[in-house]
Amino acid sequence: MIHPQMATMLVYLFTDIAASAKELQPLLTTACDHTFNCISVDGDTSTNDTLLLLANGESGVRLKDSGVARKFADALLSVCQSLALQVVSDGEGVKHVIHLSVEQAKDRAEAMLVAKSIAHSPLVKTAWAGADPNWGRILAAVGYSGVPIQVEKVEIWIARQKVFGHGVVQKFNEMEAHRALSQPQCEIRVKLGRGKNGVVFYTTDLTAEYVHINADYST
Repeated sequence: MIHPQMATMLVYLFTDIAASAKELQPLLTTACDHTFNCISVDGDTSTNDTLLLLANGESGVRLKDSGVARKFADALLSVCQSLALQVVSDGEGVKHVIHLSVEQAKDRAEAMLVAKSIAHSPLVKTAWAGADPNWGRILAAVGYSGVPIQVEKVEIWIARQKVFGHGVVQKFNEMEAHRALSQPQCEIRVKLGRGKNGVVFYTTDLTAEYVHINADYST
């Protein structure tokens, strides 16, 4: 049960900065939206997700001091990013973690729609389990995402190789793509050719071990 919002997690973050809840809330919301709300293993949500940020002010450094807010926001995002990636990597039966970048969307909501469509496709996820560079399954998920794409503008990249573009399959080294997908982590990029917005979404393969784990017990 790892999927936004927020991924079956109880997360407690502590800082000694001096800041009020009102000051911290927008920073935490932004960090969460770009990390814990951008991860998925199986597409199932939980009933008990919590993210808390507690500040005791012991350092005497105030969030409203010059330059502090930006540095704190960057540090908060970095911590949340690390934790979110650890959650995905630790998912049931996970063998491969995918850094899925959806780029050139009209807006972030559109990019998220495409990312979730790809990340939730059993056919895509089982291809990743077998390290199969099956770009067709990814393209199909983009196509049924609900975003009005023009296929000739779409590009799909596996690691360093463009495998689809201009409406046709590209000449690429399938063995190299297979080796990239065989690694514990691999980057998949999808360019929609619709705008300048995007999202990075962390997701995984779907393995036989995941099925066994969730089929062998009752809640």
